[in-house]
Amino acid sequence: MRKVWGFTLVELMVTISLMAIIAVIAIPSFNNLMLKQNLNKSTRELVITLNKARSKAALERRLVTVTLKPSSEDTKSTLSEDTESTLSKDESTLNWVASGKTTLVSTTTAVIFRSDGLVQDPITPTIPLSSDLTLVLCDNAQADAKYSKKIIISRMGTVQQGELVSGSCNAS
Repeated sequence: MRKVWGFTLVELMVTISLMAIIAVIAIPSFNNLMLKQNLNKSTRELVITLNKARSKAALERRLVTVTLKPSSEDTKSTLSEDTESTLSKDESTLNWVASGKTTLVSTTTAVIFRSDGLVQDPITPTIPLSSDLTLVLCDNAQADAKYSKKIIISRMGTVQQGELVSGSCNAS
């Protein structure tokens, strides 16, 4: 009798079922990884946009506004994916949109940098901020969020990125 090289149907079925079990176990971890990556990307882009606006305001000696969109789902019809951090037509406004499911949990919809690099007070436009401004980004809708990051804009206009925080996401 000749020796036959190959796999039996049973061997293939066992291999495919093991791969399916491993995939089912790995999918939740992959989803968490994607949420964290979108949160990190959104945070990094916001910090870059804020720093760019501050530099532009000081360099050109004029007000520069950063418009904050809370989530990418709010702007899908008006913005394409490659315009997440772009200049508007008047070149004194920068737009920022969160990536993926990341959301901004803040009542602040715009940050205005003055010509001296300070952040302008939204209530009294003639004076700079009297205290630091905190922006909170969550990895998902606020009720479902597992991770969050804080961005602190000081009175002097410097931008600091906080560490990744596990647990619920709130603006405080």
